[in-house]
Amino acid sequence: MPEGEGIVVMKTAVLSVSDKKGLVGLARELAGFGVEMLATGGTFSSLREAGVDVKSLQDDMNLPTAVSGRVKTLHAPLHAAILARGNEEHLRELRAMGIKPVDAVVCNFYPFQDVARLAGQADSQLVESIDIGGPTMVRGASKNFERVAVVPSPKYYPLVVEELKRTGGGTTLEFRRRLAIEAFSLTSSYDASIFNALRRIALDGFPERFLVSGSKFVDAKYGENPDTKAAIYTIDGCTTMAGWEQLAGDAMSFNNYLDVGSAYCIVEGYEDVAAVAVVKHGQISGFGFASTVPEAYTLAHSCDPEADFGGCVVSNREIDAEAARLIGRNEGEKDGSVYTEIVAAPAFAYEALSLLAAKQKKKIRVIMTGAKPDFPYDIKVVEGAMLVQRTVDFGLKLDASGITVPNRKKPAGDGLLKLLAAWEVVRKVQSNGIVIANGDVEGGSVKRFWTLGVASFRKRNGAVKIALENAGDRAEGAVCASDGFFPFRDSIDLLAGAGVSSVIQPGGSARDSEVVRAADEHGMTMVLTHKRAFKH
Repeated sequence: MPEGEGIVVMKTAVLSVSDKKGLVGLARELAGFGVEMLATGGTFSSLREAGVDVKSLQDDMNLPTAVSGRVKTLHAPLHAAILARGNEEHLRELRAMGIKPVDAVVCNFYPFQDVARLAGQADSQLVESIDIGGPTMVRGASKNFERVAVVPSPKYYPLVVEELKRTGGGTTLEFRRRLAIEAFSLTSSYDASIFNALRRIALDGFPERFLVSGSKFVDAKYGENPDTKAAIYTIDGCTTMAGWEQLAGDAMSFNNYLDVGSAYCIVEGYEDVAAVAVVKHGQISGFGFASTVPEAYTLAHSCDPEADFGGCVVSNREIDAEAARLIGRNEGEKDGSVYTEIVAAPAFAYEALSLLAAKQKKKIRVIMTGAKPDFPYDIKVVEGAMLVQRTVDFGLKLDASGITVPNRKKPAGDGLLKLLAAWEVVRKVQSNGIVIANGDVEGGSVKRFWTLGVASFRKRNGAVKIALENAGDRAEGAVCASDGFFPFRDSIDLLAGAGVSSVIQPGGSARDSEVVRAADEHGMTMVLTHKRAFKH
């Protein structure tokens, strides 16, 4: 056995697990090292049925079960055996109690998070799913890592076996410390999930303490830049984008994940049409919707093809073979196709996946999006402070009954529908956001819609100039949406000069009358939403 590593020989282990994956295999390995195993009810039954030599913890330590099974392990003898140090004074106390020290605790908890995910759970169902005894044992063993090894998840079973083999049946101080740290992270996460589940039922508004825990999903290829390390975490107890499946392509970087997440919300709220967005560095370079994905992609890509180079394409519908032929660089072809980093969609036809996976030296990342993420908050961490707000529900469209038209020229039915469609896009553009767009209206609804220029800039008129430059001659007869009010008339003059027919904006500027007067002078329609749509 190695010297000088603070090795404690594992003689006695307590096993009490809800998730029994890998349990029997671990127990057989422990038995091979002569470890005496004491197990609680269900764990004891599983091991006994598998032919493992195991004792009942309750019988061995004379621990009565009380109050309908709510108390099984919350007894002084057990916790004394776990928390006792290895000194003679503590060992003498244990002998006087007729118990032996516990050297390892193998324990995981009732699956509270799984129960909490189910809609409509009553307080009683949630409360009965809260594990008390398990976390108490794990915390005790973690506190006493100088002597006790805590094993809080099946993922650590192979490491424990490897450690026992390396040391000849014991655990080192450093190994026990590492496990204790992991165990405290698990108990903290478990408590946070209980707090958040009960709070959602009983409390409105924002709590005095905001608790979020996350489990590492993957180490990113790198951070925002190659010299920065990064990792991706999935928020515990929630459905997140970390659950989406990568079907092909190179490893994802921090920026790749950021782009996929930024693009996903852009195609939210378009369940009745095929919608496609192209995103670069978190900014929309193009958006379109139509009856088919190939047409929607063509519309989105035509907005700013140069900006799409190295971008992320997200669709709200299955990518078929026709769309796959359009997306990504087609080597040797002069067809306007561009290098694409990521393609994300809820499904891919077999031929489409084969086509995409073979492109760009097999590096194009193909992501199959899954269930919609349900974490209800938008969090930004700035200089050690958490800025927390409710996430925007992009499925809730602007209520057209609240809009007003302050100028002389009123919008025609088709024109108003296109303005409302442009408003839904500009809500997803970083401020100050401007969208120049157009569309086709049939039968009282917009059937095809596409952006011509999308811009974000620190000055409103600067964003207008960028969007108009991108739109070029296509701005003639188009509509414009602005996420905030126009502080001066200069933006209206620019838009009118390019041929834009109508504008939708929140209003609320001290110079609204001046801005409206400019629209009247140019014969433009102006619609006020009376709702700001900033995005930062």
